Amino acid sequence: MKNYILASTLFFVVCFLVSQNEIAAQKSDFLPDNLVQSFNGKFISAQEREVGTAISENGRYRISYDIGSATDEQRELKNLRFFTEDDLMYTLDQVPGSDVLVSNSGNVVVFDMKYHFKQEVIIHLFNGSGDKVLTKNFKYASLFDFSPGGNKFIVGTDKKLNIIDLETGRDDKVASCSQFAFTQNEEYLVTAFEGSLNLYYNYELVHEYKTGLFYPRAVIIDGESKSIGVIGKHQLKVYSMEIDELKFSRQIESPLSFRDLIMDKGNVVAGIHLKNDGISEGIIHVYNVTGNLIHEQVLSTKTYKTFEKQTEPLKSTSTIDPIPWPFDPFNEVHKVWNHYEQHMGDGSGDWSYLHQGLDLEVPIDEPTYAVEEGWVKLVLTIGGDAYWRVAISPEQVSGYSNGWLYAHIVESSIMVDVGDYVQLHDYLGDIIYWTSSWGHIHFVNIRDQGTIWYYNDDEWGINFNPLLALVPNTDNYAPVIENFSGSSKFGYCTNQTTSFQDPDNLHDEVDIIAKISDYHGDSEWEQPAYKTYYWIIKLPEYETVVPKTIGQILNHSYEMYNSTYYTQYAPLMYYKDFQHPSPPWMNFDRDYWQILTNNNGDSIVEPWETGLALNTAEFADGTYRIVVEAWDEFGNMAIDSQDVVFENFPVGLDDKKISNAEISVFPNPCDEKLTLNTGKYPVTSITILNNEMKEVQTITNPDDFIFGDNYLLNLEALPKGIYYLKLIVNNQLILKKVVKI
Repeated sequence: MKNYILASTLFFVVCFLVSQNEIAAQKSDFLPDNLVQSFNGKFISAQEREVGTAISENGRYRISYDIGSATDEQRELKNLRFFTEDDLMYTLDQVPGSDVLVSNSGNVVVFDMKYHFKQEVIIHLFNGSGDKVLTKNFKYASLFDFSPGGNKFIVGTDKKLNIIDLETGRDDKVASCSQFAFTQNEEYLVTAFEGSLNLYYNYELVHEYKTGLFYPRAVIIDGESKSIGVIGKHQLKVYSMEIDELKFSRQIESPLSFRDLIMDKGNVVAGIHLKNDGISEGIIHVYNVTGNLIHEQVLSTKTYKTFEKQTEPLKSTSTIDPIPWPFDPFNEVHKVWNHYEQHMGDGSGDWSYLHQGLDLEVPIDEPTYAVEEGWVKLVLTIGGDAYWRVAISPEQVSGYSNGWLYAHIVESSIMVDVGDYVQLHDYLGDIIYWTSSWGHIHFVNIRDQGTIWYYNDDEWGINFNPLLALVPNTDNYAPVIENFSGSSKFGYCTNQTTSFQDPDNLHDEVDIIAKISDYHGDSEWEQPAYKTYYWIIKLPEYETVVPKTIGQILNHSYEMYNSTYYTQYAPLMYYKDFQHPSPPWMNFDRDYWQILTNNNGDSIVEPWETGLALNTAEFADGTYRIVVEAWDEFGNMAIDSQDVVFENFPVGLDDKKISNAEISVFPNPCDEKLTLNTGKYPVTSITILNNEMKEVQTITNPDDFIFGDNYLLNLEALPKGIYYLKLIVNNQLILKKVVKI
């Protein structure tokens, strides 16, 4: 076999591009009709996909649509037009999803990413007349395609490879895999996963092949030649379908790498990528049935920018290792669209979640570059062409490691695959369109296990706010603390309710809510405050009765990107009701109702903290000043305050009235044992209420639980949650909140 060397680039340019007639003759002799190859070595459809279009592989069916509003992982698709050749067949005013694919038979799949934060994709399937055939939900899906005939849609999850028959509705299943392919008549199916191939006949396993290719990049099966092909980074193997036999194996050397595979006219056609000194080439090798190389050719070429290695280390004001921005110029701030842990959701509806990364708005097809060197651990999509992503880690280990995730990249432009090593500022691919006029990258540092990172293993932990790492981080705009409503600077909501209190009559437990806006650099997209504090001063004495306390810092880490974390934490950080909805998708002005009092004083968020609040009954009635401070990531700060009145006890009571503050419970939160101290006052009754104020336990003889100067209570039998101690102390009713963890 003829070996490639670096000079082969010039050889191809001279030998194959000089004579276009010779190329045409060679292509007709050795290659499938209408074969098109990207500059990254992948085979693509006969027509490039343009903004707001989808085309079947055979080029017969075409879809166009308009894009309305958009959020981090969702888009509104409208006015879908379906064409056969040039004939308009039907239109759909509204499409229930964010991306579409069309098959060789005219079937259409719509990817609905409404519940992406639950790792769910909803698949809506339409036939060639525009009628909806079925809707199915899938969790942990990261493999999608139509069968060759176009009447089956395949979805791969962590559990199974699902083959959905669009004519009968039948859903056949085989073992999960990372690659699959059908014979043209769809009777045989081959799947590939970590060193092995499985051959199925009508979805029954008939044979397993051990390939030794731990990460198969593509697999193909041909019924006529009875052959199965599979590629790794540098190796091609072709097996017989009829007997357990390796027909042939071929090797290529760096800087070449295998990227794609098809079979045609009994030959094996391999898509190969060559990347060298700012030139990326898509190359084909054609092998005959005995494995002889019978044709090689450059089909696509692209030049890209390269950059000299950075010599001076970056400096950051945070404790997180600094990185450059992922776009050229690397030393300039780029437009922030959506913030880390920003409130997202369905307005005043039933659900909301926290944005799990940083979204940067960029032009369509903007080149993306690596922010640090490392190993490519992930290349996959979670829902169609718009959702391709790459992850790169500086460590190649089988255990846990961290790395940067780059999402929404054009598949045919992705310059790397799993197992590749990239340098700082290496070109990774181009950003796909997200609206009709701009795109965005979803950018975040994640944590996963293994030399390959899958989407289906309950990992992908989220590590920190990327704005703390990106350098430079020049931003001179301080947050703005706006009036919450009318003349009230802040909102005061009775804890865990939708009932707001008058600032001149605050009582019992209240959540303090601040409406804060911030803008990052020149971005017109409104963001929440990165860090908030509050403290309380007693007037007119000017005595600080609540010291400076953390509200929230939008830099929390999460073990896994999923709804268990993101939906339950949203109401902990942000208030939401009909009058105060989660921010609208595409508005530049987006309201964030940041709760300051759902925190026990540290920078860690825990679900039980939603029950925390400011207990005004712990303070003497009177006038107080509530002070709020808001910061962005770059040291810009805003401060504001409001004078309020605490009123918990009726006027005219004698001086012997017991204050709630005189009764203490500790530790709070507690695990099993709880200590109650009432000072000199006797307790005649203790009732434990749950969070719905329903009685769960009554202690009619509290003296039996006296230990020294305290009462010792055992909550071991109660599940974790929020409880209230209803106490009769010196013939007075006292209510104390307790959190059990």
